[in-house]
Amino acid sequence: RVSWNYALWGIEQAGPTWIKLTQWASTRQDLFSPKFCRHFRKLQDDTEGHSWEETQQILKDQFGEKGLEAMEINPIPIGSGCVAQVYQGRLKKPSVHYPKGTKIAIKVQHPGIWNKVCVDFYIFHKIAKFLEEMPYGNLQFLSLVDTVIQFRDVMIPQLDLVIEASHLKRFNQNFGGDDQVAFPKPLDELTTKKVLVETFCEGTPIINYLKEGTPEEERKQLAHIGLRMTLQMIFLHDFIHGDLHPGNILVSGKYPNLKYQVLDCGLALEMGPTQHENIVKVLGAFTRKDGRVAGQTMAEMRSESQATAEGKELFINGIEEICDMDADKNFIENVGDYITDICSLACIHRVKLEGAFVNAALAVEIMEGLASALYPDLRVQQVALPLVMKAELM
Repeated sequence: RVSWNYALWGIEQAGPTWIKLTQWASTRQDLFSPKFCRHFRKLQDDTEGHSWEETQQILKDQFGEKGLEAMEINPIPIGSGCVAQVYQGRLKKPSVHYPKGTKIAIKVQHPGIWNKVCVDFYIFHKIAKFLEEMPYGNLQFLSLVDTVIQFRDVMIPQLDLVIEASHLKRFNQNFGGDDQVAFPKPLDELTTKKVLVETFCEGTPIINYLKEGTPEEERKQLAHIGLRMTLQMIFLHDFIHGDLHPGNILVSGKYPNLKYQVLDCGLALEMGPTQHENIVKVLGAFTRKDGRVAGQTMAEMRSESQATAEGKELFINGIEEICDMDADKNFIENVGDYITDICSLACIHRVKLEGAFVNAALAVEIMEGLASALYPDLRVQQVALPLVMKAELM
């Protein structure tokens, strides 16, 4: 246990890319052991941040004096992560869509973050290549270089805040008619690669609703909203918030009109039509306990899989057994247990799982865990099945 804690401390000291890499790796049970994933999920990306003087210089470089005159900003950050820190402010002048006095959040990228990340990825790639070429063990089957490339493709877009603004627009479009889910709205004229200005979301951290004394009807409604929102992202929208932990969710309004305010949309996952169709097929099959269809679809999703025909058949049989043994278990309610078993089978039989499946299942696992903590008696199947059926008909 001591060595694991030293490893955790060492990664926290190593810098933003190492923290993000380990956080990402801890979600990939198809690549790493359950023990590794459990331990490193504790990693926090809170960092010391940069000075107000540096923020002022970045804002001046991005917008000039006129841009600075458009905003009144509290110099004390309200949050700081690996990539950027966030301030609260107000518009001193009307913007294209918002009047003077509108509350805003200003996200400012840490100075020099791009160079730090590029150097880190160069080091990651060299280490992965060296390990894959080692003449002993089965390290080549871990696809370490591919793993570094996958993570690079996840991390790099988070360094461009224009991309996060585009994610916000997409989420706002997807949930535009939803009275129970909202996202910040970006101000395009005050957004660049290094600065994102968005409407300020006010609310209570959802974690507060887990405290003793919170009315049951409030907890039940919040559990239902969160699960429905996540399943809609996966099954209907094919656009998933990639960091749906409780720290990124505020709650506004009063019961019965409670509303999720979802923050930090830098990481979003989109599968594309073919992958999305397969993911819907797999998750739908698991929901219906059809292990054969789920196993066959997963085994065929990755053309570069190293599994033999016999290995694939054994994997499919294993998935069937999991579904048969857990006939009284609901997939959505127990997705964490299912994923551990599925990933273990995939490793044994060298079936390469589609990362999109693991990411989608992880999003469900995180939100289902929160929903269960809020209201353990939530009828998950009643929320999931209509969305599965609707997705299959699309």
